[in-house]
Amino acid sequence: MGGDAPLTNKPAFLIVMGVSGSGKTTIGRQLAGKLGWPFYDGDDYHTPANVTKMAAGISLDDVDRAGWLTTLSHLIAEKLDRGESGVIACSALKQAYRDTLRVNVEQVRFIFLRGSYKQIWERLENRKGHFMKAEMLRSQFDDLEEPDDAITIDVTVTPDKIVRSIMERLMDTDFSLGIMGLGVMGRSLARNFERHGYKVVGYDPHPHLPDDFTTATVTSPAALVASLTPPRIILMMIPAGAPVDAAIGSLKESLQAGDIIIDGGNSYFTDTERRERDLAAAGVNYIGMGVSGGESGALWGPSMMPGGARQAWDSVRPMLEAIAAKADDGEPCVTWIGPGGAGHYVKMVHNGIEYGDMELIAEIYDLLHRGAGLSNNELADIFTRWNDGLLKSFLIEITVRVLRQVDAETGQPLLDLIMDIAGQKGTGRWTSEIAMEVGTPTPTINTAVVMRLLSAAKDERVKVAKLLGGTQHYTGNVANLVNAAEEALFAAKLTAYAQGMDLLRMASDQYGWELDLAAIVRIWRAGCIIRAEVLNDIASAFMRRPDMRHLYLDDHFAAELIAKQAGWREVVKTGVSMGVPLPALAASLGYFDAYRSARLPANLIQAQRDLFGAHTYHRTDRDGVFHTEWT
Repeated sequence: MGGDAPLTNKPAFLIVMGVSGSGKTTIGRQLAGKLGWPFYDGDDYHTPANVTKMAAGISLDDVDRAGWLTTLSHLIAEKLDRGESGVIACSALKQAYRDTLRVNVEQVRFIFLRGSYKQIWERLENRKGHFMKAEMLRSQFDDLEEPDDAITIDVTVTPDKIVRSIMERLMDTDFSLGIMGLGVMGRSLARNFERHGYKVVGYDPHPHLPDDFTTATVTSPAALVASLTPPRIILMMIPAGAPVDAAIGSLKESLQAGDIIIDGGNSYFTDTERRERDLAAAGVNYIGMGVSGGESGALWGPSMMPGGARQAWDSVRPMLEAIAAKADDGEPCVTWIGPGGAGHYVKMVHNGIEYGDMELIAEIYDLLHRGAGLSNNELADIFTRWNDGLLKSFLIEITVRVLRQVDAETGQPLLDLIMDIAGQKGTGRWTSEIAMEVGTPTPTINTAVVMRLLSAAKDERVKVAKLLGGTQHYTGNVANLVNAAEEALFAAKLTAYAQGMDLLRMASDQYGWELDLAAIVRIWRAGCIIRAEVLNDIASAFMRRPDMRHLYLDDHFAAELIAKQAGWREVVKTGVSMGVPLPALAASLGYFDAYRSARLPANLIQAQRDLFGAHTYHRTDRDGVFHTEWT
């Protein structure tokens, strides 16, 4: 194998060779650290007799070295057989010595540290505590047979530059994208990129890769960077929080100005802005990108929401547009969102809407299943019919699949066997928290978060149910209730979207992002979890009126809400009368009624605030700020 041939995914051993004083140990240790491989110092494997002889200033002959070289060759062979890689510092001055060590032509590589006799002599004269005497140097140069199949490096540059040069020559630098984090999402995205003609190299500190995963991998962050064609693009698919900071830290010293890091996880938007500022100081571009669609979306086409370093968009745009989901009109479901943390913010709101939508569907399921007694198969038929109309969406579609699934072991509907405890990863809660911070009401989303928290209190709920009783069975016309449920679900679903869009508008104003709401909605039409038929109409509404302050102000949706409010109210009233909890549906209806009220009872609240805290108030009949000494 030639000296500049790139490393493969197979285990390999690198032998850093040269005369004493060339820096084999220093370079070998640093190189091993960069690659994430074990380091072995060849001097540690000399016999005591050899050490004694060298300490006495006597050069070793071929017979002395034979056993030593055999020991090292056995070490290399044993490690390679186990699938392990490593770096060895070893003089290996003669071709015959290297032939002994090259137990596998494909997997053993030599790195020759070349320096003149004068340079090396000066180094050895300054060295303390080493058994090799400077006067032995001449014999080593006499024995040296320079290799013609090694990576040859000039020792006059600094160790860091030497290691960087070795890495660049070791790695195949034809890769156009590096992916850090090869979990389900990272692997799926890698396959998606490769299917579209992009050469991908991956890294994971704790890889658990399936046998059919053929993407090239490396064993360290430095090797990942060294494998890429500048400007290097690295996509991180790792858990949010401290792991992201740790990953960036492991990459920073290998990156150069103009390189691009993309954080494709669910990072909090202010963390993204901090990281962008920190990396900008070194000239490295940082993109915070929301990715939606789960494993299937990542593999076949996700919806992506990139934001951050705007100047990097042109570099990543072709590859992101290539792998993105395509809407029915062929438009790729990815667009530049805005500066700073805008991309991750939009993904956070997307997930908040997702929380709300899922809770609304679950409440309708509960009303019709537990309340009205419809079977899972009957409900699957109903949701199938709904998915052919206004409610057509990914979440309705997968609800049908869930309802029809039969447990292979028991033959019962699997849904009935799943514990009623819903998990969460925090993005819904973040949406509620930031909505409070910027002053935007999102009661549907807030309630969805609360209900997931309440679901976790399973033991307490069981105890309370025994004390307070359960639900009453529905005795009315089931067909009419189903029709009302369809109207209620659509109206509440639209309200969840309206709250999310209102939150995006408020954040855009507050943070100066100038978000294009129509463009954001368009990239949600395919690939993502909240994709739905209604998004086409929502996008059209914001295209007609980009400055529209609320979705309820659109004539089309106003007419839809008016037409469906009777069914909406009937569903909430029925749930209340039966004791079936419909908090998100009710909160959505309450929001609708509050938003269409020209006057709210907040005048009483403000009067109370002025009475007990002198908080003042405004009047309806004159301008100014007022306070009353209440009697």
